Amino acid sequence: MADLRLSSVLSLMKERVLLSQIVRHDVALQKKGREFVGHCPFHNEKTGSFFVNDDKGTFYCFGCGASGDVIEYLMRKRGIQFMQAVEVLSEISGIKIPEKIERNTDVLHSQRNVLQKIMEFFKENLRLSNEATTYCEARGITWDLIDKFSIGYAPKDMYSLLNYLKDAEFSYDDIANSGVFSEKDGKLICRFRDRIIFPVFNKSGHPIAFGGRGIQKDVTPKYINSPETAIFQKRETLYGYNIATKNITKSVPFILVEGYMDVVMMNKYGFNTAVASMGTAFSSQHLAKLWRYSDCPIVCLDGDSAGYNAMVKVAFLALPYLQPGKSLKFCRIPEGDDPDSFFKTRQRVEMEQLLSKSENLIDFIWDYFSKTLSTMENKTPENIAEWKKEIFNHIDEIQNVDIKSLYKRDIKGRIFDLLGRNNPSTKYVNKQANYSLVHVDKSEKTLLREAVLLYILISRPSVIPVVVEELASVEFSSERFEQLRQYMIDNPDLPDFVSFNGTVDDVRQMADGVCPLVGMSDGDVVRLWKDVFDFGISKKRMAEDLRVAKDECKTSFDDMAWNRFKALKLGFLNSRKPKDVE
Repeated sequence: MADLRLSSVLSLMKERVLLSQIVRHDVALQKKGREFVGHCPFHNEKTGSFFVNDDKGTFYCFGCGASGDVIEYLMRKRGIQFMQAVEVLSEISGIKIPEKIERNTDVLHSQRNVLQKIMEFFKENLRLSNEATTYCEARGITWDLIDKFSIGYAPKDMYSLLNYLKDAEFSYDDIANSGVFSEKDGKLICRFRDRIIFPVFNKSGHPIAFGGRGIQKDVTPKYINSPETAIFQKRETLYGYNIATKNITKSVPFILVEGYMDVVMMNKYGFNTAVASMGTAFSSQHLAKLWRYSDCPIVCLDGDSAGYNAMVKVAFLALPYLQPGKSLKFCRIPEGDDPDSFFKTRQRVEMEQLLSKSENLIDFIWDYFSKTLSTMENKTPENIAEWKKEIFNHIDEIQNVDIKSLYKRDIKGRIFDLLGRNNPSTKYVNKQANYSLVHVDKSEKTLLREAVLLYILISRPSVIPVVVEELASVEFSSERFEQLRQYMIDNPDLPDFVSFNGTVDDVRQMADGVCPLVGMSDGDVVRLWKDVFDFGISKKRMAEDLRVAKDECKTSFDDMAWNRFKALKLGFLNSRKPKDVE
């Protein structure tokens, strides 16, 4: 009877018991959105990276990679076997374990056996079908790829597979539990008919499900997948994962694509780390599986609006789980293409170029929000404020404190930059430089300010003679920056920075974007440079002069020393007053 199957009983138990209730006995959990987060019970950590999702009944640690459902948690935490964990869950849930299940603990093993036999049937039928092999040839699926992915064909006859399995002496329950058959009027009917079959494997290389692509042009739906079973959960499974994990290196990340054919074609052209989420939404479990082997997977979905929107969802989904060194990149396929169709008109090298230009997560997210602002019909202060609120609502989902802080600082600068450009002026540009200098940690201000001063002069050497006197009046804290400063003082008219290429690259990396100079006259650039100079370096020098004058007053009580001290103090206090920001 169906209600005696192991998977059915476990489902009832899991529905009655929240995973977070069990975990709370071992870990203090905090509610974060739709999930709970706490310190991992399986390893020592300072920052909580252990997530529990009651909606999905799963846990995952982004620190050590531990993951699974309530059964896996009980097995790991208590050091017990599968059926012992089932018994514990039975006691907690109040649902008794039927005797039939207690006597039959190899249900999952039997299910794997029947799936292996089904895969062999589909593979054999592909070689027997001229129509199926012709279709594969037309789609560019070679025999090497057929063997690599164990691609098969489901014949049109709805009973041939059933009879094949009965002849192999599989039980009714084994066949029904495979997920390959539906039940109608008390009969089992194969779900897959007249379709190219893509077996889905677990990491160990065992088949756990199937996907079928219709070979007739007008067939609907084009793709069908096995339903979820005890060993196949879509939110945890990635097509091609068993192959991709064997090819992952530090320099070769996972490439997330959209479908079976995308994975197959990426492999055909040498991109052997491609995986797909098989027609279901990308999940946190998928992300965890990718990060287990690859620090920064590349998301490369279809080049239409649906594909772009799907990538945006992946980006937002990843934010809460970001950890130091763990992120995503995003590759834009040309509009109207997907990885499968891309190779019909282009070469491997063109895909390599696209992948090499993949955007960082923060850049991709910012691009999305800048587009939403540019398409906003009515840019009122209220609407812009709502737009900003939405951005920071997403950033606030980041659980790691350091990453959240850095994201906020970066995004604030971009917002300031974008909104300022709507009303460009010299005043704005000057204030933008000061803004960027204010919103950094105190320990970073001096170095960043020195980099900005050098960056301006490197970008516009013609203004060096105008500011050389101020430049000569200070000494930079960075030895390399100080050498470049001294060179500019010695060569104000015809500087050649070739011998300082490494330092120049560092300066550009630090300061590029802080103070855009495009469209500014030399006079405006000089005023910008002096604003930055006065913002901190000049103040530091004034503070030192004030200290010296104060010491002179202590030893000399003449009017000249006193007046000098008062003038310096007044100037120093005025320099500390914040300038108006329009």
